[in-house]
Amino acid sequence: MGFFTLILLTSSCFLGKAAGKLQVQAEPSLVKAAVGDDVLLNCIFTVDEPTVDLSRLSILWFHWGRQLAEFDGVVTTSGEGVSLSREELGNGNASLLISRVGTGNSGNYRCYVAYTPEVRIREVTLQVADPEEDLEDSFSSPCLSRSDILSKLGQIEEAVKQLEAKLQELVTSKSATRCSSEVASPSMPEPSR
Repeated sequence: MGFFTLILLTSSCFLGKAAGKLQVQAEPSLVKAAVGDDVLLNCIFTVDEPTVDLSRLSILWFHWGRQLAEFDGVVTTSGEGVSLSREELGNGNASLLISRVGTGNSGNYRCYVAYTPEVRIREVTLQVADPEEDLEDSFSSPCLSRSDILSKLGQIEEAVKQLEAKLQELVTSKSATRCSSEVASPSMPEPSR
C-alpha cells in the first residue's frame, strides 16, 4: 500500500477533524552563504489550534536523500553541526540550523512536517560559495558518469523507501490510537453457570 493511500485511509478515521489545519512556509526558498557561515533554513508551520500538540507532530529534514534531523517526540540528528530546537517546535518553528557550512552543504533540503493526519513538504535550496575558489569553479557543475548517476538514483530510491516506511509507521501508530477510541468495544457474553 502506498504512503498517500495510507494517508487517505487514515484521514477517513478523523472525518475532517483536522482537515486544512496545517500550513507550512519555507521562506526564503533560496539561501546563499559563504563557507564557514552558520545558516538557518526556515520551515515555519501553523495549525488551527491555540497550541501545537507535540504528540501529533513529526518533523523530518533531508539533504541529498539523507536524513539529517527528526522529531517524533524527541529530536534526533544524524549530521554533525545540524540542530533542530524542540522548544521552537512548540512555537511552530521547525527550522534547521547548520553550523559552519561548507560547499558540500550546498543543494536542496526538504522539510517534512506531519501533524496527524496531514503531511506537508517544503524545499529550501542552499548555495554555499567558497570565496577562495575561482568564481567559475564555484558555479560549474561536474559531469557525472552513468554509474555515478545510477548510484545517486539508488541512494535517492532508498531514502524515499525509508521515508515512506517512517511516515507509514508514524501515521499508523498515531491514527490507531485515535481510531481505537472511536470504535465501540464488542460486548462480552456472560460466563455460563
